[in-house]
Amino acid sequence: MAKVNVSLPDSLLDEVDAIAAALGRSRSGLVQEATALYVAQVRDEQAAEERRRSISEAIAGMRELSKHLPAGMDTTAIIRADRDRDGRKAGEE
Repeated sequence: MAKVNVSLPDSLLDEVDAIAAALGRSRSGLVQEATALYVAQVRDEQAAEERRRSISEAIAGMRELSKHLPAGMDTTAIIRADRDRDGRKAGEE
């Protein structure tokens, strides 16, 4: 396991030490767990942002595509007819 040196304000280090003592853990163990939780949170936030971006791009693409469809075209009916032709029910692949 790698070792690192980190500078922390004295007041934050005092809090870390107090929490570690209250939990019966070492300072190193507490900092390791806190860092792992923070990294997981950042990764989750990044993944959520990527999903939002992907959905926005898909919506923009569908809006652009809809500009090229004939006026009044019932795309829902087309999808249902295609599904029914293949003998599938809603939600089936």
